[in-house]
Amino acid sequence: MTSILISSVQIIDPESAYHGKQTDIFIKNGIIESMGSDLGVTADSEVNGSGQIANTGWLDVISYCGEPGEEWKEDLKSLSAAAQAGGFTHVGVLAGNNPLPDHAAAISSIRRSGDGLPVHILPLGNITREGKGQEMAELNDMVNAGAAGFSDGDNPISDTGLISRLMEYASGLKPPILFFPYDKKLAPGGRMHDGIVSTSLGLKGMPAVSESTALDQILQIAAWLKVPVRMVRVSSAETVDIIRKAKAAGIDVKAAVPVLNLLFTDEHLETFNENHKVLPPYRTEKDRAALWQGLSDGTIDAVMSNHHPQDIENKAVEFEYAGWGASSVQTVLQAMTGGGRPDLNLIASALSSGPRKLMGLPKVSLNPGQPADITLFSPTAEWVFEPSVNYSKGVNQPLLGKTLKGMVTGTVKAGVCFATTPAVRNA
Repeated sequence: MTSILISSVQIIDPESAYHGKQTDIFIKNGIIESMGSDLGVTADSEVNGSGQIANTGWLDVISYCGEPGEEWKEDLKSLSAAAQAGGFTHVGVLAGNNPLPDHAAAISSIRRSGDGLPVHILPLGNITREGKGQEMAELNDMVNAGAAGFSDGDNPISDTGLISRLMEYASGLKPPILFFPYDKKLAPGGRMHDGIVSTSLGLKGMPAVSESTALDQILQIAAWLKVPVRMVRVSSAETVDIIRKAKAAGIDVKAAVPVLNLLFTDEHLETFNENHKVLPPYRTEKDRAALWQGLSDGTIDAVMSNHHPQDIENKAVEFEYAGWGASSVQTVLQAMTGGGRPDLNLIASALSSGPRKLMGLPKVSLNPGQPADITLFSPTAEWVFEPSVNYSKGVNQPLLGKTLKGMVTGTVKAGVCFATTPAVRNA
């Protein structure tokens, strides 16, 4: 028997009878047994929640992992440690390149490798064979093996016939296909957002239209077929406007924005910092403001880490040749707090309930009788993100060395309380 008592913690969960209140939470055998003041219970472990927020456990829609094949960039153990330190209890993982996760055996292997880790690994399979965007992968076999969703990562699908077949097929599956709206043909050789900054730096641009036209095309197919559609990695004001209109027209569309696009703009590339070379690229301040507005009014449903760890060989090179991506799963809360200082309800919806709806997962809540799936955090505490508390193997950390606002103090997954990070203990 395992029991945990979290005392004097503020609940932020609109589904909870204790929403907005300070209370104690008593957890026994992985279930919230009781909540309230002066519960009169003893527990195997106790957590002082004073000054902290309890939210239903956060879920990251997509993080990339090198295992198997490129474990030196990231393995499941290091990814799990970084994600837990970032406050996540569940992470959608697109894992490995040898073999690629485009068949049932790879999904089963990822699922087994994730057993016992401090976050629940949700294996993602490739949408198409080898992620090449040409032929549908064996989606149903991967679902039966435990796939929680499907993504081709950095490789968008441009074949409209294939997109329509995928939508029709996936409408009968519970795990969603996560479409990345991006038309590469409109951004040949692009390395950053197409605009004044790219022109001044002499870098080829990636115009917002390369995202908005691809997204509009996918939405038109979804409307024609009358099927739901899920979008990830949206980044432009035009995209937000299109999604807003689509929702108003009754299209079942949900979307996720990469957290760093809520914090940075293309001006942060003026120093040619390779850690800011991400896909989709940072865009303008207008775009950043539109993304925040879309998140606030419900047009955008979720915030995702877009975690893509790289090794030194892929980042410590000229910007033109640097690999895409940033290691970001450990600092999602801090990027949100620094980028827009959102209210607690927005954090809760963007990192917990929103991602669960997008992924088609059941609701969770902080109520007696519910599974204990909890993230504990302080939105105002400050700490320095030192290399010693970077749990990811990725060297491409845009926020490393910075003083950050917002601190994850612990998580509870399946009735196990994971200790606060050294960064928290030493703060």
